[in-house]
Amino acid sequence: MPPVLLIVLYLIVLCSASVAWQFRRAPRRQPVPRPWATLVAVVVVAVPSLVQLSVAPGLLAAWERDPGATAQGQAWRLVTALLVQDGGWTGTVFNLAILLWIGVMAESTWGSRRWVVIGLCSGIGAQWWGWLVQPVGAGNSVVVFGLAASLLVLGVAGPARVPRVAGAVGLLAVVVLLVGGGLPGGGVPSVRWSPSHCWCVREPGRSAPRGGSDRPPPG
Repeated sequence: MPPVLLIVLYLIVLCSASVAWQFRRAPRRQPVPRPWATLVAVVVVAVPSLVQLSVAPGLLAAWERDPGATAQGQAWRLVTALLVQDGGWTGTVFNLAILLWIGVMAESTWGSRRWVVIGLCSGIGAQWWGWLVQPVGAGNSVVVFGLAASLLVLGVAGPARVPRVAGAVGLLAVVVLLVGGGLPGGGVPSVRWSPSHCWCVREPGRSAPRGGSDRPPPG
């Protein structure tokens, strides 16, 4: 799948989830809960990700998704793969930004406890899917897309027209990504900034450089 199309589809999923949330028919005067789960999640992901990218590049290899290592007893990788990034600095900033953006909306809809359940089920479940299509990888985008999908499904099931349309469009984009092997956790490209290439994209199926290096590939 062309990288530009992949990015467009990602944005369609995320923006459709936002529209479905913005135009939902929520009860009036409903108190807005503080997004504690989202804020804690951002911190929990940001700290090891920044440590990995700045002073401990080996953390990626120790924590990323790796079915061979998991089969040897390193089951913690199903969770720790969500706490480090294989997309360099640009991918890390993007993943944290969309976690905050989608996370706040999802938490205001589901509450903190259900937010945690949806996020963990999406994140850990995606590791199993990733074993099939991108065995080695890392990042929290799978959690974000799981939360976004929950908003899309809620929009389709709701009575308001705009959320139904937005939900349908977003879910269609998810299907296209699934068929094309572009869903996070499986064949997701790591988009990096490089001085010689405006956007340097790692193709699906290729493992990221150890340590999340932002250097462009040779040639």
